[in-house]
Amino acid sequence: MAPRYSREWLDYFIPETIDWSPGQVPDTSRAVMKNLLGPRSTYPHGVPDSETLRRYEGFASYTRMQQLADTPIPGRFDLPHFQRIHHHLFQDVYPWAGDLRTAPRDWPMVKWGPDVAAIRNGQNHVTEIPHKYFKAREVPQTATVVLDRISAKDNLRGLARNDFIGELATVWLRINFVHPFREGNTRAQFSFFRQLSAEAGYRLDTDRFHAVSKTELKQNPLVGDLREQFVWGRFEYMQTGDTRLMRDVLDQAITDGTDPLPVGPIIDHGVDLRAIAAAMSGHPRTVRVYPRTTTPEATAPLPEQSVGYRSGTELDL
Repeated sequence: MAPRYSREWLDYFIPETIDWSPGQVPDTSRAVMKNLLGPRSTYPHGVPDSETLRRYEGFASYTRMQQLADTPIPGRFDLPHFQRIHHHLFQDVYPWAGDLRTAPRDWPMVKWGPDVAAIRNGQNHVTEIPHKYFKAREVPQTATVVLDRISAKDNLRGLARNDFIGELATVWLRINFVHPFREGNTRAQFSFFRQLSAEAGYRLDTDRFHAVSKTELKQNPLVGDLREQFVWGRFEYMQTGDTRLMRDVLDQAITDGTDPLPVGPIIDHGVDLRAIAAAMSGHPRTVRVYPRTTTPEATAPLPEQSVGYRSGTELDL
């Protein structure tokens, strides 16, 4: 009998951190992914402590992100370039850094997120639904096609601002839908598209994604908190194919490249890593607003299920 779970999905985790039910169904809700922390003699698969891994992953990846802001990795903005950026960000943390996702191979990865279409249709409270990403076996070809659109349009150079934002939104939403990596998709996206914007003569202003208080927003709405809109815009595209919300977000975050520093391969210094972290922390939840109290999760559903089998949490969105 075929296994009722994705063997490839389980391979991402340290074996002894996976819980098994009496019916031999795996539960990875508390499992720790294989990592590069600790001596191999003691931890052959890395440190089996989730909090230690979470803290180190954040520190290491954001440090590497700052390096990319200072010294971008040259490339054609194709899939190999995207993979090199992901490898640079997570080379200190995961043995598969830069590798494409291998699981679930034959059915979609699922992540819970807001039912944006219901809100568009007048629902006055937020509910969550499962959103499906591409099957792992579809990732190499689909991601290649999505990113080849960039080079086909001369790396989006020479476009008027509105046209640039439209193209950037389209590619960003599509590659997020594919979700090429097991972990760190959003951080790789920010680094990749920040460099693309700079070389096209624009700037992706990460300060606009910095979390702000409701008081600040009330006093100055232009301060903006694009974090939630960014998250919702990606889910809305997956749900309905609508790009409007993401275009609105980028319209507020993209500025003309009028800085005296040269554009091209040079990216402005001083990336606000707090702002990027805020963009990855998800839409805020309260018990009052959200009947569910779960966090966004990457899920490998059982083959006979379309949704619902929770098997681990991704740190990014």
